[in-house]
Amino acid sequence: MNSLAEILSLGLWYALQFYLLGASAYVISSAVIYSLFSFRIQQQFKSREYDYVANNQTNFVLLIPAHNEARVLPTLLDSIQGLHYPPDWFRTVVVADNCIDQTAFLAHQAKVTCLERHTNYQSDKTQALRYAVEQLARRADFPAFPDQVICVIDADCVLDKNYLSELDKHYAQPGAAPVVQSYRSVSNAFDSDVTVLDAAAEAMRQWVLSGTRKFLGQDTFIFGLGCSMRASVFADLMALPVTSLAEDKEWKVYLTQHRMRVAYCPTARLSYEVVRDAAAFRQQRARWLAGYFQSLRTYGPRMLWRGLCEANLAQLDLALDLLQPPRSVLLAAATFFGVLAVCHAPLSLVSGWVWLGTLAAFWLYGALGLRLIGARPRHYLLLFSGFRLVGTVLHTCLRIGLGRGVGAWQATARASR
Repeated sequence: MNSLAEILSLGLWYALQFYLLGASAYVISSAVIYSLFSFRIQQQFKSREYDYVANNQTNFVLLIPAHNEARVLPTLLDSIQGLHYPPDWFRTVVVADNCIDQTAFLAHQAKVTCLERHTNYQSDKTQALRYAVEQLARRADFPAFPDQVICVIDADCVLDKNYLSELDKHYAQPGAAPVVQSYRSVSNAFDSDVTVLDAAAEAMRQWVLSGTRKFLGQDTFIFGLGCSMRASVFADLMALPVTSLAEDKEWKVYLTQHRMRVAYCPTARLSYEVVRDAAAFRQQRARWLAGYFQSLRTYGPRMLWRGLCEANLAQLDLALDLLQPPRSVLLAAATFFGVLAVCHAPLSLVSGWVWLGTLAAFWLYGALGLRLIGARPRHYLLLFSGFRLVGTVLHTCLRIGLGRGVGAWQATARASR
């Protein structure tokens, strides 16, 4: 009996290692493809000439959920005023959700539509977006366009002047995907060590993950801000029950189940600010990771099972993304099992060299991200000194596993300059 129990325990232990190695390969594979076809992938990020005045066909609504964002909202509204797109073909809507600062005042001052929402309970982004749908449907001064496209923009963003014209190129095409994720970059990439690493991670998501998927003809993932979609699709998403804090993953699950494509538009660009200090980083990652684990439990196994039963590659692809552990967990696991392979080889599924190779691949993965943002040589040392941030993520994962996650939607935290 004891022997059987030991065999089963060892089998589970090996299965865990197989899962971690597979997840690591899933992450690194996109970087390998990008390295092999970088020139052709980079060509996708170059815009072609376009007469937005003569050719525009799409009506847009820029929907901005904002909770105490008076510090950053004016910069976004200024960039919207500078858009190279006919003003009559887009509307800007700010949802001032439970704000106690001047967010609503600044929106009114900029002469954009402002919807003020006040509740006696903590709110979240999805609630603010739902409120906008309900309120706009009742307003006589807000016409419903037949081909309206909703763009979800966070208050700390800045839009490139060609943002809407580049999106219009996509939506004007016959049979275009009803949902589009635009290109995102970090505007304050070199403010601190935290922002450098965050910017590198975002660059990998855009150039390597999304760029590679577009090159291969695959759907992309939704990353929250910078996502746009047909009004009818947006209404369907707003009617969904909320089960997690990660609305982008819930949306992607719904779209995949209903066989709606999500395209990537690397020429429609926006930038946003990331938090500058470790304390704000911990707070932000706590919320993101809480949403990740909720989505994993709710949708991961279900999507994997349905994908296998229906032989649906799109569902299997999404299941792999949902079941993928955070990068910090994979790094810590590779380190742990590498040491274990050296100290007690029978407990390791593979040799220590495989785990060492995995760690080296992740280092090169991070180095590629730094190269994409034009990092200086000294920034590459962060790949060796970023263990504190890795520890922060691991600690947060442990807290969430013990049921101590966070659910409040808070304004973007920034240290004073």
